[in-house]
Formats: sequence, structure tokens, C-alpha cells
Amino acid sequence: MASIAKRPNGGKMIQFFDSGGTRRAIQLGRVSMKNANSVRVHVERLVSAQISGSAVDDVTSFWLKKIDQTMIDKLAKVDLIKKRESADLGKLIDDFIKLKDGDVKPRTVAKYRVVKKHLIDHFGKSQPLRTLNAGEAKKWRAYLVSKGLAENSIRKLSGIAKTMFNHAVENELLVKNPFRCLPSALVPTRERHFFLSAEDAQKVIDACPDDEWKLIIALARYGGLRTPSETFSLKWQDVNWEQGRFYVSSPKTERYAGKEGRIVPIFPELRPYLDTCFFTEDKKPSEYVIAKHRIRSENLRTTFHKIIKRAGLKPWPKPFQNLRSSRETELIEQFPIQTVVSWIGNSPAVALQSYLQVRESDFEKALHISCSPVLSTVDQA
Repeated sequence: MASIAKRPNGGKMIQFFDSGGTRRAIQLGRVSMKNANSVRVHVERLVSAQISGSAVDDVTSFWLKKIDQTMIDKLAKVDLIKKRESADLGKLIDDFIKLKDGDVKPRTVAKYRVVKKHLIDHFGKSQPLRTLNAGEAKKWRAYLVSKGLAENSIRKLSGIAKTMFNHAVENELLVKNPFRCLPSALVPTRERHFFLSAEDAQKVIDACPDDEWKLIIALARYGGLRTPSETFSLKWQDVNWEQGRFYVSSPKTERYAGKEGRIVPIFPELRPYLDTCFFTEDKKPSEYVIAKHRIRSENLRTTFHKIIKRAGLKPWPKPFQNLRSSRETELIEQFPIQTVVSWIGNSPAVALQSYLQVRESDFEKALHISCSPVLSTVDQA
């Protein structure tokens, strides 16, 4: 059994006999009798587990996860636990990325590295994990706000940070995730919505430097494809010319069962641009629909902005996503929502929250259409 001894200076220590019968002591310093007694109980349990060769009970296991590095060192010094180094932030992130690399797409790994940079820039790579708590996580969020990042960008970064620290919890480096308090669900940003009319879309397409760029824009604006992921994944073998439809592989949602891809009609507005790229005589045989501009180093957004300006228009927010949004807003007027979301590749909830737009033409239309039943002469009276 362990006992508590008081020292002349007011400090306290735990005395006990280890599994080999040797008398050992743990210096606690000036702590309350209540705290000293709590340590004594856990020391007894640790000694008992060593003698019996059994696992430590859950209560003491949880206590070991909560104590600071100083107490860990004291317990390790008397051989009650194995000596372990305090995990730091840099090592946690590097181990996490190394574990995920190969299991996730390169673009996802790139996002992990962006979060790593923000975490290290704020905390430093040597920051001990045990010193991080919910308050420190909120300070990190405030740091992201000070960098001028958009709210949804911050939420995306926070979501990845949560995943990284879940890894620490799963590996028993932390008892709880200090970033669990940060909001990570995306919020609607309707102020960044922009509807590109068919007339302006044609101006943009006409300003493109080549046929492939025209098709890139047409696939987004009239096919509703995500750019670049779905556009770059599209192969000519996926196009069924006879049935007038094509299969779209979806790298973004393929990890979900039944969401690996979808069938999309070859809409009349899209057909000419597919025809041109497929039937051009001097076109070399290619596996992918977009062959020339699929180089990952090519900055599509920068080039797209130049095309938009060349068309005499002002670049709009989220240029490619708003092409998808414009198409879904058009289609919902002609087809049931379950059909439209099947073609676009999102859900009714996501469509309503983040894609479907209210246009100026809707207000103008409302001025000339009555949605109420015509009042009878009795009612009018």
C-alpha cells in the first residue's frame, strides 16, 4: 500500500513498495491533502497492476491521459509507467499527413499542408499537444480571421484541423479534441452568387482562345460539371452519342456509396462544343475529353478571368461554381428537383442552400403573374 508523508517544508510525497519490494517515493511538492490522496490511490492501482500483470483500470488510464508532463516524468522515474516524450504539434501533423498520403487524393493532401502552415505559423511546430485547449483553438480561429480569410474558408480549415486532432485522440495523445468547439459546417454565401445568362455565357465562350476552352466552359455552364475535377476526369468513352448522354465520374463524392458518378444528358446547348472537339480532323486521338489543358500546373481560374475580361464582362465570384449554379437554377424551372440534382450531382438540401439563385428576372416575372385565385364578385364586394 502507498502512504502520504509530509515534509518539513510543507511538501508531500507518496511512499510505496514497488513490485520488486524496493521502497520508492514520488515528490509532490506543496499540494493539498485531497490531491495527494488522489495520486496515492492511482499509484496503488499502478503497483497492483504491475504485481498481477494485469491492465490498469479505466479510471487510472483516464487519469494518466490528463496529467501533465511533470507528473508523467515522476511516475516514469519510479518505473510505474514507461517514459514517453510529450507529443508536439509538428510531429502530429507530419504523422497524420504521412498516414493519409496515398489513401487520399493529392489535392486533399495539399489542403492538409495548407492547414499545417496555418497551425505552425500560429502555434509553432514545437507546441506541446497537452497545452492546447478550446481557448487556444478559438485564438487560432481569430488568427485566421485576421488573415482576411472568408468564413467558409475558415470553416473548411477548422474541419481539417478537427480531423488531425481526432487522430491525436485516437492514438491516446490527447483525451479530447481541443478543436471540437470550432464551427466547420459551411454556411450559405448568397452574396457571392452570380447568375451568368445564356447571352453572356455565349460572349465568354466566343472569347475563348481554342475549342477545348470553349468546351471547358460549356461543360460547366450547360452540363453542370465541377471544374476542374469532373471536367478533367471525363473520357470520350464515357460519351454515349446514340443515347445523347454521358457518364460523369465524380472524384469529390466517389468515397460515398452510390455517388461515384452520374449520367448527364447531352443538352442541346452543350452538343456543338462536344462535336467540335471530337470530330475536328486534325485532333490527335485522346483518351480524355480535355487533353490540352489538363496540365495540373495550368491555372484555370487566372486564364478564365482573362477570358471573361476579353468578353467585355467583369469577373464574378467563384467563377466555375457559379456556372454550375446558373445551370441548376435554369433546369429547376423545367424539371423536377429530384431529376435536376441527379444530373448536377448534389442533394436537394445543398441545391436549395448553396446553388439555386433568385434572379432579377424572377422579380420582373412576378410583376405580371398572379399566384392567388381570382376573387369572386361576392368576395370583391
